[in-house]
Amino acid sequence: MNLLYFIPSFGTGGTERLVADLATHLDPDRFSVAVCVQQDGLFGQHLTRRGYPVHLLTDSCNGSPLSPVRKLRALVGRVRCLRALIARERIDIVHTHHLGPLLHAFLAGLGSRRWRWVHTEHIRPDVDTGYPGWLVRCAPWMFPSAGVVTGVSDAVGAYFREEARLDSPRVRVIYNGVDVDAFSGPHDGAAKRTDLGISPQDWVIGLVGSLRPQKNHQLLLRALARILPSVPEARLVLAGDGELRGSLEALAGELRIQDRVRFLGPRSDVPELLATFDVYCLPSHYEGMPLTVFEAMAAGVPVVATRVVGIQEVVRDRETGLLVPSNDPDALAQALMQARWNPGLCREFSVAGRHYVNTHARLKDMVDQYAALYEQMAAGAR
Repeated sequence: MNLLYFIPSFGTGGTERLVADLATHLDPDRFSVAVCVQQDGLFGQHLTRRGYPVHLLTDSCNGSPLSPVRKLRALVGRVRCLRALIARERIDIVHTHHLGPLLHAFLAGLGSRRWRWVHTEHIRPDVDTGYPGWLVRCAPWMFPSAGVVTGVSDAVGAYFREEARLDSPRVRVIYNGVDVDAFSGPHDGAAKRTDLGISPQDWVIGLVGSLRPQKNHQLLLRALARILPSVPEARLVLAGDGELRGSLEALAGELRIQDRVRFLGPRSDVPELLATFDVYCLPSHYEGMPLTVFEAMAAGVPVVATRVVGIQEVVRDRETGLLVPSNDPDALAQALMQARWNPGLCREFSVAGRHYVNTHARLKDMVDQYAALYEQMAAGAR
């Protein structure tokens, strides 16, 4: 069965990791996998080196037009490229992720369509401020064209049923999963700290994620500034890159904490990085089903996060971590202080978190569910 995953970019975000994990863990005797992206990145390069085809829509189809007419022409060009790719590679199932690829696949499938279609949303579109308003409004009209839509969390599944008003048999919820063994295995955190220039006495707050508005790194920087007078050994390590890097570095300077913050950029050594963290902090405005939280839990790192859509499905307050209100730097600072001075509580979170991912978020379970869905669709069943 020939599968084509279509995602906007192939950097180091959660969607990209999920697609890379599916590509490399699906049974190669049953599935032949290719990926289509509008922008390549670190994960795409890793897949290419391993022999998986990663198709980049050409520059002529992928420019940055400013006028509405040029935007429309570029969209038409990308749709033509996608349609040609599907035909040339004899794709059986197209699996799109996010609203941009949804639009392209919808247009590519107008008229006669011989391929089957799965679409996945990783965040509720009605809370994701990164989408254009017109695309969010149009999405419910396009979702029914897909054979099955999947959400990575109960909140996304509820959006499909209640807001997009899709029939329940068309909607599936498949939770994200991580390679628990890869993150729970032994990693030399002390050696990695030495590589990063972090001393054994430092208390490290870590976050892995793209530097974009959704993740709300500003909140974490402000909380760090509040705890440093009481916890001078605190250090913040940020792995990931994005459009906000310059402004975040400037904010760290304004808060006079730049010497306590490390911006690492994109990283492929996340399991080793997690071994250096004393606490994992995710201060997002919203999430779908955050893979990085699962990875931190699998590594036994206690989690402090905001009580928002997506996160609160994973982190149970005072059971598997601590939750605080969104956009409250004082509350986040207090939670981080609690984690710093209550190691017993953190050990409880570590044990409970590892149990949670072992029972709810294993990569094999996720891969098996998607594989079963593809085979059902290929057989003609929804």
